[in-house]
Amino acid sequence: MANFVLSKRSALTWAGKKAVESDPSWEDDLSWVLGNEDRFRGIGRDRTEAIIHAARTGNLSVEVSKYLQFDGVLRWSDVLDDIIHGCMSEFIETPYGVLFMDQG
Repeated sequence: MANFVLSKRSALTWAGKKAVESDPSWEDDLSWVLGNEDRFRGIGRDRTEAIIHAARTGNLSVEVSKYLQFDGVLRWSDVLDDIIHGCMSEFIETPYGVLFMDQG
C-alpha cells in the first residue's frame, strides 16, 4: 500500500460497504460496522503491523512471550503465522489500513 493515513473508522466503513455488496443480508454498511466493531483487534499498514497494534492496545489474545528470542526480540512473523494457521481471525485490506478482526 502507498502512503496513507490509518483510520479505524474509515477502514471499518469501507469493509462494511464491501460486505453489503457481497452479502445482501446486511441492511447497510452502518449495520455491518455496528455488528462487527467488537471484532476489531488492530489496524496497520500490513498484517504484522495490525498485530503489533493489537498487542500494544491490549487486544491480542495470543501469549506473545513464547515468541521471544534469546536476545529479547519478538518474532512477529511467527505470531502472524500462528494466527493465520489458527483460522481464528481475519485480515481485511482496505484503502485505510489492514483490519485485524477476530472471527468471533
